[in-house]
Amino acid sequence: MAKHQKSFSEKSLQKRLEAHKRVNKIPFIPWKLKRVFHHLLFPPHTEILSQPSSIRPILFIAPNIPYPDRGGTDYRLFHILKGTLKAGYLISFFSLYERDLLAGRIEKTSAFLQYENSLKELPLCHLFYGIRAFRTFLKNNPGAFSAIFIAWPKTVQATLPTIKRYDPSVPVIYDMCDYHARRLKREGELHSDPTILERAKKFKAIESEAARLTTLTLAISAEEKETFLSDNPSVNIDVLGNFFDFRETSVPGPEERAGILFIGSFVHAPNTDGVLWFLREIYPLIKQKHPSVPFHIVGIDPPPEILGFAHKDPEIVVHGWVPDLSRLFRSSRVFVAPLRYGAGIKGKVGLAMSRGLPVVTTSVGAEGMELTSGMNCEITDAPEEFAKQTIRLLSDQDHWLRLSGQGQHHALRHSSTDDLPEKMRQIFESVGAFSHLRTQRSARPDLP
Repeated sequence: MAKHQKSFSEKSLQKRLEAHKRVNKIPFIPWKLKRVFHHLLFPPHTEILSQPSSIRPILFIAPNIPYPDRGGTDYRLFHILKGTLKAGYLISFFSLYERDLLAGRIEKTSAFLQYENSLKELPLCHLFYGIRAFRTFLKNNPGAFSAIFIAWPKTVQATLPTIKRYDPSVPVIYDMCDYHARRLKREGELHSDPTILERAKKFKAIESEAARLTTLTLAISAEEKETFLSDNPSVNIDVLGNFFDFRETSVPGPEERAGILFIGSFVHAPNTDGVLWFLREIYPLIKQKHPSVPFHIVGIDPPPEILGFAHKDPEIVVHGWVPDLSRLFRSSRVFVAPLRYGAGIKGKVGLAMSRGLPVVTTSVGAEGMELTSGMNCEITDAPEEFAKQTIRLLSDQDHWLRLSGQGQHHALRHSSTDDLPEKMRQIFESVGAFSHLRTQRSARPDLP
C-alpha cells in the first residue's frame, strides 16, 4: 500500500499556497522550473482512509473533488457517489488536479477543507490528488479497484494510459456528463466562430476515442445517447441522468413570491451568453408590464458585462455564489433558463422544477427531460414569447399553480435520488463489479 499521508491543516496549506504564489511572481524563471518548485512544495498527496479490505472499492476520477453547491455537474457527481455507497459498494476518489491548485481556486482555504471533509465523510477508502500520486499507487497496487468511473472526456484522456499500463483488465466507465462536441458546435454556429467550431471537431475526436477505449460510456439522456450513437455506432453506451434529493412537500404559493431567478456557474460559457441575451432582449419587454420586477442572478464568477447591467438597474441583483438556495427558491416567482446553446440535461431546470418553481426555458434548456410546454414548464426560443410566458407566470396564479405542481411531479418522478442506488448497481454489475451486499446475498440464500 502507498504510504499514508496526513491531511494538511488549514494553516499549513495556506502557507504552502502563499509560497507557491511567491514563486509564480518571480520574473525571468521559466515555467518548467517553477513546476519543479511546485513539486517540492506540494508532494503527491495520497490518503488511505480505511483499513485494507478484501472488498475492492470503485474508484471515481474527476478533474476536482465535488463542490456540490457551486455547479450542477458537481452536484450530480456528489449524489452519484452517495448512490453508489447506498448500492453496497465501497468507493475511492481521485482528483486529477493537485490539492494546492484546487485549494487556491476557492476564496477561503477553510471552505476547500469543508468540501474535502464532506467527501471523506461519505466515507472513502482512498483519496488521491494529482496524477503522480495515482500513478504511484496503481503501480504498487494493481487490481486494487473493482471498476473505475471517470467523469469528463479529458479526464479519460489524462488517466487512461496510466490505467491501461498498470491495471489493464479493470473495467472503466466513462461518464460524458454532456456531449461536449455538440455544445461547442452549437456555440460556434451561433456566433459564426471558426475557432470554436475547430474546438468542437477536436472534442468530437477526444470523446469518440474515450468511448472506444473504455468498457462502458454513459450519456446523460436518451436523446444524447442516440445522438452520440449516430456518430459512434459501435460503442457500448447507457444513460445516467440527473438526480435531485428534494424532500420538502410544502411549496409557498404565488402570492408569497416575487421576482425572477436564474442560477448557473458563469465559468460555463452558455450561462453567460444566456443571461446576457435575457438582459438585452427579454427583460426589457417584461419590465414594460412589470417595471419593478427584480431579477436575481446567482452563480460564481459573474462577468463584468452582467455586473454592468446591475450597476445601471437596481432591480437586477447579482448575488454571486450562494451556498444555500432555499430562500431564493421559496421566494422567487419564476425561474428562467434562457440558454441558446449547450448539451446534455440542464441541472438548473430540473432543480427548480423539483422545488415547485415554474420554469421558462428554451428548446436547448429543456432537451433530454421529456418536458411539454404549457404542461410542466414553458419552452420557447423567441424573445417576445419568452417575455410573454414569464409575464403570464408573474400575474396568472392559476397557471402558476398548475405548472408548479406538474413540474415538481415530473422532476421527482424522473429524477429522484431514491432510484439512484439501483441504477448504479445496474451500471457496475453490467461491467462485472458486484457490491458486497449482492455478494453476501449470493453466499446466503436465506437473505432477502
